[in-house]
Amino acid sequence: MPASASKTPVDADTARRILVDALGPEAELADLAELTDGYFNACYELGTDGGERYVLKVGPGPHVVTLRYERDIALAEVAAIELVLRHTRVPVPRVVWFDASGDHVPGPAMLLDHVPGVALSSCRASLAPPVAAALDADVAGMLAQIHTVAGDDFGLLAPTAQRFASWPEAFGHLLAMLVDDAGARGVELPVAPDRVRALLAGAHAALAEVTTPRLVLWDSWDGNVFVDPDAGRVTGLIDHERALWGDPLMETAFRTRAHDPAYAAAYGRPLLATPGASVRRLLYDLYLYLVLVVEDAYRDYGNDDLGRWGTLQIRTVTLPALEAALR
Repeated sequence: MPASASKTPVDADTARRILVDALGPEAELADLAELTDGYFNACYELGTDGGERYVLKVGPGPHVVTLRYERDIALAEVAAIELVLRHTRVPVPRVVWFDASGDHVPGPAMLLDHVPGVALSSCRASLAPPVAAALDADVAGMLAQIHTVAGDDFGLLAPTAQRFASWPEAFGHLLAMLVDDAGARGVELPVAPDRVRALLAGAHAALAEVTTPRLVLWDSWDGNVFVDPDAGRVTGLIDHERALWGDPLMETAFRTRAHDPAYAAAYGRPLLATPGASVRRLLYDLYLYLVLVVEDAYRDYGNDDLGRWGTLQIRTVTLPALEAALR
């Protein structure tokens, strides 16, 4: 993964102090290794001399300008994990320690239980098709459990985030923040802001079909699904800071699988049962791709491969399909 301006480096001395703060003065750091797959937080796997393994996750400091939806998302992750652990049987890493005081690092930091296995994104190509299908079915069932958790209002999970009485308002706010982020950094979007607003208005009835706020992880792509490929089982779902109260159909995992009958069967109900659902799924694709287009202006990756791919998807696939669906 490319370097990111949002990542805060952590050295062994800092990790050692965090470990003592989290586990007590007897804790001894045995090893520390950076996990470089993520784009936003700095993450490190560390071990103690007693054999325990953890993941240290460090968010950007207050001097780092982030996208608006990313504000206080470390707190959102803590809340999401607590909800999943309390209401489901889905394997997620427990938060062992959380600190936002800035005593050790400028930004918020958390120590999480280590999830064994490898990311599904790193091994999918080598899996036998039945094994991959079984893992996908397990993930679909886990997401179905998570989506039974209901909230009172729509909006991002961070406690400081604005909440809304309806899903059209909440999703419209997400899109508006992203358009504002693009304008603040001079990012030229592949679809004009006025057109984005027109599409949103045209899809109001489809969005209004969602009447109950459900817990949505959103960032549920293969890179955040850890598996034991030899045993053919999911060992954990990670990275829940982008969780929100919204429409379950927004899950990134559904981007490529919403039309798959076997996946829908594993989930337990049709994903695109109505024309409105199809419109919403296309809107969520548009939002994801716009995030990728705008993100590099805030992360300074050194290349804009993700942004170019997002632009291509919007122009050649999502926008034509969405405009056709709204005619």
